[in-house]
Amino acid sequence: MTYGEQAARCSGKNGEGRRPKNTNKIFVMNILKTKINRMRSEDVATVGMRVIETIEKSVAEEVKNSLLFTQLIEVTNRYRKAIGPNDKEEKAAIKEKFQFRKQLFNNFYNFVAGLKLSKDPTVTAAATSVFSVLNMYGGLGFKDLSRTAHTQRYTTIVETLNQPEYTAAIAKLNAGDFLGELADANTTYETVYQAKGNKLSMRIPSNEMRTEMNNALKGIVDELRLFVRKYPTDVNYELVKNVDQRISETFVPAPGARKRMKKSTESTNRVNTTEVI
Repeated sequence: MTYGEQAARCSGKNGEGRRPKNTNKIFVMNILKTKINRMRSEDVATVGMRVIETIEKSVAEEVKNSLLFTQLIEVTNRYRKAIGPNDKEEKAAIKEKFQFRKQLFNNFYNFVAGLKLSKDPTVTAAATSVFSVLNMYGGLGFKDLSRTAHTQRYTTIVETLNQPEYTAAIAKLNAGDFLGELADANTTYETVYQAKGNKLSMRIPSNEMRTEMNNALKGIVDELRLFVRKYPTDVNYELVKNVDQRISETFVPAPGARKRMKKSTESTNRVNTTEVI
């Protein structure tokens, strides 16, 4: 075998400088799959939607009823939810719960502070005892404190005042409603906040979810190749070309540019775990 023949064999080309027909198909498939891997999050979601629509508008009933097509629809829907924007109404509701809890604590604090000035020494004593707990962190507002830390402080105050040693003082001040409302508001805030966090954990696409999305697209591309070999009609060949086009027509940045864009993408999809007022 000559050097030229060896080089042609390594490159996948025949003696006339052309790749065999089957090799060309594999080459195109590899390009499409590589492009899928390199797509940005919202691009790959859009391609998923477009491929689904292209297949649904076709007459390829066997493909429409296939497991791989069903999986593509399911994965695309989950992936789109994972990269969607935050729920502004939900965020506003959590902020409202936080402010409500804070106001209840302020009311409780000011109510007991006022009773310290009572002319009844028994009321003054009870107020002084309860106030020592409410003021254990040095006043109102908890300035420069994260919202997460607020929860710990309110919880500690409520747990302390629910101890038997403060029962008589709370009763003397008729402050049971203040304590109960603060405890309920604290629990409600935590429930709402954690529910939002649980939703976010499912919304931000993990590496595994992105791999699942990539594989779903690649799987349907392979499925269509097998389908057209089984039913080699002009309509089916057109469907394969149209699906390929949905992938090919999507702009994918060069590898170097992708690194520069990574920080922007991560900042868009990052879960904010720092609660600052």
